[in-house]
Amino acid sequence: MTYRVATDVGGTFTDLASFNSATNELVISKASTTPDVKDGVATAVTKARLDLAAIDYFVHGSTVAINTVIERKGALTGLLSTEGFRDILEIARGNIINSFDLMFTSAQPLVPRKRRLEIRERMLADGSELRPLDVESAITALRSLEAAGVEAIAVCLLHSYANPEHERKLAELLASHAARPVFLSISSEIVREYREFERTSTAVLNAYVGPTVSRYLDGIQQYLATGGFRGNAMIMQSGGGTMAIDFARRQPVRMMESGPVGGAVAAAHVAARAGYDNVVAFDMGGTTAKVSIVRGGEIDIADGYWIDGEEHGYPLQLPVVNVVEIGAGGGSIAHVDELGALKIGPQSAGAVPGPVAYGKGGTKPTVTDANLTLGRLNPEYFLGGELALSVQRSEDAIRRDIAEPLGLDVERAAFGIVKIADTYMAQAVRQMTVQKGHDPRDFVLFAYGGGGPGHSCSIARELGIGTVVVPPYPGIFSAIGMLLSDAKESFKLSRICRLADADDATFEALFGDMEREGRERMRSAGFAEADITYARAVEMRYSGQEFTLRLPFGGGEPDVFGDLHRRFAELHALRYGHAFESMPSEIVDLIVEVYGHLPKPVVKLPVTTRPAESAPSRRVYFEDEGFIECRVCRRDALAPGTLVNGPLIVEEATSTTLIHPGDSVTVDAESNLVITVGTFDGISRAASRWAQSTTR
Repeated sequence: MTYRVATDVGGTFTDLASFNSATNELVISKASTTPDVKDGVATAVTKARLDLAAIDYFVHGSTVAINTVIERKGALTGLLSTEGFRDILEIARGNIINSFDLMFTSAQPLVPRKRRLEIRERMLADGSELRPLDVESAITALRSLEAAGVEAIAVCLLHSYANPEHERKLAELLASHAARPVFLSISSEIVREYREFERTSTAVLNAYVGPTVSRYLDGIQQYLATGGFRGNAMIMQSGGGTMAIDFARRQPVRMMESGPVGGAVAAAHVAARAGYDNVVAFDMGGTTAKVSIVRGGEIDIADGYWIDGEEHGYPLQLPVVNVVEIGAGGGSIAHVDELGALKIGPQSAGAVPGPVAYGKGGTKPTVTDANLTLGRLNPEYFLGGELALSVQRSEDAIRRDIAEPLGLDVERAAFGIVKIADTYMAQAVRQMTVQKGHDPRDFVLFAYGGGGPGHSCSIARELGIGTVVVPPYPGIFSAIGMLLSDAKESFKLSRICRLADADDATFEALFGDMEREGRERMRSAGFAEADITYARAVEMRYSGQEFTLRLPFGGGEPDVFGDLHRRFAELHALRYGHAFESMPSEIVDLIVEVYGHLPKPVVKLPVTTRPAESAPSRRVYFEDEGFIECRVCRRDALAPGTLVNGPLIVEEATSTTLIHPGDSVTVDAESNLVITVGTFDGISRAASRWAQSTTR
């Protein structure tokens, strides 16, 4: 797999990164996202001057699946469940997330009751059959759903995680008796884990997005084939790693967060090379800002994930990189609400018409327009000079829609837009750190995306974070993360067992079955046996507990289960501050992760041979100083070891980094911009001024 290409489709831009492992060459390009996504991908490929026929490995990530759910534009879906469990989507957990909200209502199920039908059958939790599958009731339900015009059918039978035989028979029955093709989503093929509500929801989500994502992937695959591509096409998974495009077509629910995950993978990889263990990965694009964290070198994986939020969304029972996403990107629209308050987003101008400055028909001021008005963006070097921006259009829009209604001058109105966006994004960082028991001051802020480096110092100062790192190629960093990702297959099997009753032979057989399936999938994707590795883990709890802790399961120790109990107690004490030495523990889930390893590109900027000439300057607006002269330089003029004090703007083709007065930046050996944020013992200058004013 010598020649690899990754494309990341965002709401505003489509990013591409290609890597030739023979020459170690890394090539990037960026194009506007188009309504027909493959057109944007094709433009990015053309700009990078790539020959599809020469590519061995193509990785793709997008937000099409999650957008289908959020916008409620999925397929007409039916659900088949065990008799007596028709209403599990509405019963859910029976709890009210916000008990103080008297007007609280749960999200409407993606499948209404009239399309949720019951099948006579019953499995027990130990996997034994209580009642055989009733074929007649299954065919009757199928005919009813066909009459309703469904495009997809989800199947989730009780305890199928323990024994999937009834679901397999039902899937065969539906496929052979269907009058026309429908998308089938079988819960036991997606997740073999207990919790009926979450498992049913996952199967329904897979069915709901299935037809839309299948058509989308067909378009991508057709584009590749037309261009002569004969390699392996892979899709980025929500839990990290990649999967074959044919597998993604059957289980599109695994690509809900496939775009943002690439950035988290790249942040973890580049941070490890630079010597950082704890990282806040901050990605600000054109439509949204995303935050995830890396602790101890490991990406934080969500234990439970909700599409569109827990209050009004749907649970997904699959591993997902823990990401907080908010509508605060460069294209987020600023407006004054009916109460006279300045608000940002969540509406976005997107790629078309885009911010007012683009001159493509946009009329509403955005965060990008505000940054341009404040001198923080170069109107002649946006996207490396491909797109000329109009300062006058931006100023006129901000004056009309924001400044005049609020009685402000244009500059203060523009700064208000930027400040509110920074506050929104700082709150997202708090949500991923403070609200989870982490001190943000123990982390380094990794800033990327087209807008991240321009806002990162303000966010870091507000949170007391002392170091900001801007990696190479920040504007296409998520696409680079896809090149850094290995192929990955995750398997999870619920098998509740007291640790005292566990035996090596049973566990070895269960782990072995999952590893064999994973190995076959990797071989079919073109990986040699030497490039395939495995990782085993278990999820444990004390008897009587509901939730679990995850531990690696090595096997091979003289007393593997005794050692497992000891390590579980240590982890429980670390996580919760106590352990129960006399209470029996039990294994709940067995986990196998299978990896197909690929060569990793070295993410460094080419070493420049030209000296850093005298840099130009321009007037830039800062909170404490107003407009001041600010030095501007190109990133490739900053050689490793360079140290420059702010204020400073560092420009590159895909992003702009803003270093504030009092801050300083140096270039490390990995080509990262390492910014030291000027603070007073972790307190921002603004907070310091407030403290002084209260003591006068």
